[in-house]
Amino acid sequence: MSHHFDSAADRADGRISPCDLYAFPATSGTTALILTVNPDAGRSSPTTFRPDALYEFVVASNAGTSEDIAFRITFTAPDDHGRQQVRILRANGPDARHGTEGTPLGEGRTGEVFPLGGDGLAWAGLAADPFTGDGIAIGTFLQGLTEGRYTPEVFTASPNNAFAGRDVTAIALQLPDAALGSTRIALWARISLYGHAPQRQVSRIGQAMLRPLFFNPPDTEAELDALNAGAPAADLDTHGERVRRIAGTAARLAGLSDPDGHAERVAAAFLPDVLTYRPGQPAAFHPGSGDGNGRALGDNAFDIAVAVLAGSTLGNACVPRLATPAFPYLSAPQPADLPPLIDYFRSPQGSSR
Repeated sequence: MSHHFDSAADRADGRISPCDLYAFPATSGTTALILTVNPDAGRSSPTTFRPDALYEFVVASNAGTSEDIAFRITFTAPDDHGRQQVRILRANGPDARHGTEGTPLGEGRTGEVFPLGGDGLAWAGLAADPFTGDGIAIGTFLQGLTEGRYTPEVFTASPNNAFAGRDVTAIALQLPDAALGSTRIALWARISLYGHAPQRQVSRIGQAMLRPLFFNPPDTEAELDALNAGAPAADLDTHGERVRRIAGTAARLAGLSDPDGHAERVAAAFLPDVLTYRPGQPAAFHPGSGDGNGRALGDNAFDIAVAVLAGSTLGNACVPRLATPAFPYLSAPQPADLPPLIDYFRSPQGSSR
């Protein structure tokens, strides 16, 4: 939902389907970066990472859109028990923009916390999905906009968290704030395939909810592919009109006084597709707000993003899961007897989510 199964390639292989990106203060003087992938791991997706994939946390230390730091994570093929070796590298300057090389920071095994150089920590493995969201409500609301109807009541009529009882795989790093290069940064994550052919970026994520609010398959598959393969610098020029059109429609149907101005503010809030973050300051997800800072595991990104689109809080009873107190801060996997989530995303209802 935040980014779960957002494209045909992601639905074909959940190991390259990012779900959510988080950045928040951890222990004193450190920052936690978390990327979740493999939506509904163990049912709709594997519980391992792809060995020919490069997973990266990317930093623009001037809070812009040109990266100058990349933390690169790779995995070996899983052993007979499903465990993988994990390797963390750091690339700086122009080397951060492309490639697979970097300075080694540490190595370990999935499911285990291991140290990184410079007092850092790393972990990768299976965890409960921290995201909450009502897939039925957002699909119904967006369908109403396309049909000229404004239906905010769908968010409170019968709230349903589509992600309750579902798991993801996650990569978590805990880094000294100084390792991020500045007191205000822009952050995103990307996944590339490499080894058998020239390196190719297949997905990226910064903002929660950009895709489900503004890119609805199957009619936008080509635009989604371009978004996932692109870079933040081109986002506003390439995708701004789409975001403005949908936001303007919502504003007019809601009776807002300045629909065009609202549409511009929404486009500026969601694009470029990056998280801005000030190390050491409390985390709070809020696109386009001067009060926003990164994203904490307990932030209700679903409600917040819908409110930015609508221009008012519409409300939802899906309560986010709070972080656990110790690194990697994610809750343990939560096996439950549920149908695969991918069935929903492949259904006509899910395709208009």
